[in-house]
Amino acid sequence: MKKFKHTVFIAVCIAIGALFHINYYSQGFIITLSIIILPVLLYYYEDVNPIGVGFASGIVSPVFRSIVLYITIKDIHQIYIMVMPDVFFYFSYGIFFYLFYYRKTEKNLTSFITASFSCDFLSNVVEMSIRTGIVDMDIEIIKGLILIALLRSAAVLGIVIGIKRYQSFLIKDEHEFRYRRLMMLTASFKSEIYFMNKNMAEIEEVMKKSYFAYKTISENNYPEELKNLSLDIAKNVHEIKKDYIRVIKGLEEMSEDKSDVSCMNIKDIIKILEIDMKEYIARNKLDIILNFNVKVNFDVKDHFYLMSVFMNLINNGIEAMENKKRGILKVLIDEYTNDYVFYISDNGMGIKKDNLDYIYNPGFSTKFDKDTGNIERGIGLALVKDLVENKFKGKISVKSELNKGTVFTINIPKEVFGRDLF
Repeated sequence: MKKFKHTVFIAVCIAIGALFHINYYSQGFIITLSIIILPVLLYYYEDVNPIGVGFASGIVSPVFRSIVLYITIKDIHQIYIMVMPDVFFYFSYGIFFYLFYYRKTEKNLTSFITASFSCDFLSNVVEMSIRTGIVDMDIEIIKGLILIALLRSAAVLGIVIGIKRYQSFLIKDEHEFRYRRLMMLTASFKSEIYFMNKNMAEIEEVMKKSYFAYKTISENNYPEELKNLSLDIAKNVHEIKKDYIRVIKGLEEMSEDKSDVSCMNIKDIIKILEIDMKEYIARNKLDIILNFNVKVNFDVKDHFYLMSVFMNLINNGIEAMENKKRGILKVLIDEYTNDYVFYISDNGMGIKKDNLDYIYNPGFSTKFDKDTGNIERGIGLALVKDLVENKFKGKISVKSELNKGTVFTINIPKEVFGRDLF
């Protein structure tokens, strides 16, 4: 059924394309757009038998043309003389295309264009022979038919190459989009693993304290129930620790990738972030301008962690300007003596002075969902500070003025990163 629909679709397209034509040499012989469309459609609808398409086009197209001619000349016999050879043209074209291209096991663009030229020329010879008689076909007619076939084949080649280029562009664009999303997701994923590993020390500390409580209770002859309760707490914390370790190990194995070993230069990192953030702003119809200015270039080994730092700070800046007209977020990367300096600024709502001392505390957040009442986890800036100070051996500072904006400044020693790029 699918092949039948494709056959009918091609035949209708050919019939419509045949309405755009110019007359050549013999009465009724026309040079049409349809013979540019036909090989292109046969090339892309590989499941369709060209003989079936040729026969369908040999019926549908002449019928369409007859109707159009009848409106102007109203002479059925004359229309029959003019249109009937078209039937043999399309029948011939379908058979020739089947022989020269369709049945071949190895197909490529060269064999397709060769077949397109051959089918065009030979089918025109068949049609012209019926219209004029073989004896009346002189060398000039043959030359003309060759030229027509060459020009139409060149047009077919241009269309196919154009379509292929466009398809390649779409595939490349899709791959780039998926790569950007993968990079962003991996950065978030690895940051979560990093934070979970950091929490392992706290779990270990809780386990030690619970076991110490059990020992203290045992040595001071407290009630047996209290002793058993403290022991159960110690055991439960130990089990939680084991489960936590298993989860972290599984996540780390999932996130292992060769890209961890290789470096990315800072300009590529910022380019990925810039494209992603601009898409987010456009998708959410926000009135925010992004300004990224990278004055230096250098390799970054732990690029996922640095990307996570930027993601958190940029997202915070965007959220601070969501309800603002003409929000501006700037990212500037420069160098100063032995450090690379990163500035992330916005002209959003700013941070209250009383909150500045707490913004890096895990769990601290001023964001909540008005519909559900759920508050954010509050680990974004805590993670940023931890990564900057412990992973990159740097420093982070913030300046903010209520209703005017916020500026985060990060200083990271050059020696932490790879070589400078020029």
